[in-house]
Amino acid sequence: MAPPDWKRYTPDETPDPDGPAGAAPAPYRPPQPPRKVRSLEERTVRRRGVHPAGALIAGVGVLAAVGLPVLLAVGGGEDPPGAGEPQTDRGFDALVAALREERGSTLVRRAVVYPEYASVTAPYRPDDPADERELSYYWDGDLDEPTKGTSDDESFDLADVDSAVLAGLCPQVERLVEDPETCYLIIDSPPAGDETPAWISAYASNEFNQTAYVEFGLDGAVVEEHPPS
Repeated sequence: MAPPDWKRYTPDETPDPDGPAGAAPAPYRPPQPPRKVRSLEERTVRRRGVHPAGALIAGVGVLAAVGLPVLLAVGGGEDPPGAGEPQTDRGFDALVAALREERGSTLVRRAVVYPEYASVTAPYRPDDPADERELSYYWDGDLDEPTKGTSDDESFDLADVDSAVLAGLCPQVERLVEDPETCYLIIDSPPAGDETPAWISAYASNEFNQTAYVEFGLDGAVVEEHPPS
């Protein structure tokens, strides 16, 4: 094979000037300094437009928002006497008063009374015994928004229950259970024609789920005892 025909490179001794023919060369200009890069804090402040005066006002607003609940907690109103203790006479009376204020009536169909709160079911229309609609309230010093339901239970006046007898009911049923942990009361209307009407039932249980209950009349007299079975 014949060797390649290499050509020797000879540089042009008279190169053409840059730019159009006859144009004067551009004057020298020093390079522009690099643009300053703002920090994250500077970009954030600029974007949000925070002004020292605005920051001061915002700080005062935050302190006011935080301080207001504290002031209310320190100097605000206290819970009513007996709030959260419906098994005591004062607590039960507070529950009855809350129902009266909320509904203009103390008619209920059932009340379940725990040491620290109560659940009360009341007729939707106290003036219409045939209306089966009802409202169920949770009370721990205040009445929560009720849930809705229906039942054909008889209504009775919760104000007829003598609050002074309630505190002595749980001790009577707790002695029937070894190491009782909980006790609650159920108040409802007894069946019509019952010769020994039991209005209040007290239930006590222990960690083994052994439960006893005692039925009481409105005056707190024992109607019947039911030891754990």
